Amino acid sequence: MNELIQLTTNEQGSAVVASARELYEFLGFDGSQWSRWSKKNIINNPYAKEGEDWEQIELDIKSKTSEGGRPTVDYAISVDFAKRLSMLARTEKGEEARRYFLECERKVQKQPFSLSVEQVLLQQAHLLVEQGNMIAQLRADVESIRGTVRLPKPSAPPHLKRTPQLNSPSPKRPASDLRQAVKHRVNEYCGYHGAEQGDTYNYLYRRLNEVWSINVYRLIRLNGESLLDAIERYGHLDKMYGLIMAELKYVEE
Repeated sequence: MNELIQLTTNEQGSAVVASARELYEFLGFDGSQWSRWSKKNIINNPYAKEGEDWEQIELDIKSKTSEGGRPTVDYAISVDFAKRLSMLARTEKGEEARRYFLECERKVQKQPFSLSVEQVLLQQAHLLVEQGNMIAQLRADVESIRGTVRLPKPSAPPHLKRTPQLNSPSPKRPASDLRQAVKHRVNEYCGYHGAEQGDTYNYLYRRLNEVWSINVYRLIRLNGESLLDAIERYGHLDKMYGLIMAELKYVEE
């Protein structure tokens, strides 16, 4: 494909553009009407956006029609905008230019645009800045989380103060007496603190497992037996009573 109109990159090197003046001359328009044509079709074009479709540039050379040595004004226009301006001509030259820019557009889309060294460095600098901002935000989030999140406390009913370890159960007492003592202490504790008996017993069952490795839920129960019945039958009431005396009698300050 012959190069009818030279294509280059804009000042930022980010887009392919053409010279509006060169397109105007190729279309065969009257050179003296350039200023009028460019103002109407480029500057005041309601369908063209400055900075996206066109950018004004000043050339070092002086045009034949300029007066008083004024610099020549040109416009760097996008390939798409150049294609639209060519269609407005409605001449054979306009159709030829339109086809030319259409083909150029296809080639640009097929070939990846190569960045200059300066552009690559600029992109990398932007990425580093963004990464730095992300890291700073993550650090701030972590510090915020550290300031608000608390480690979970061991689950226990209200007003209970757990002992580190029990070395031995309380002295042996008759099973019937122990049963009554356990019930009495639990009732007394729940009445004083307003605690639920079910929650208190569940806490004691859990502590039996934690301190003495006695899983009361695995004890074989006879027909109609409660967990407390099974604990009594297996001979673990003394350990349970020891937990009650060691833990339920304390109140957190």
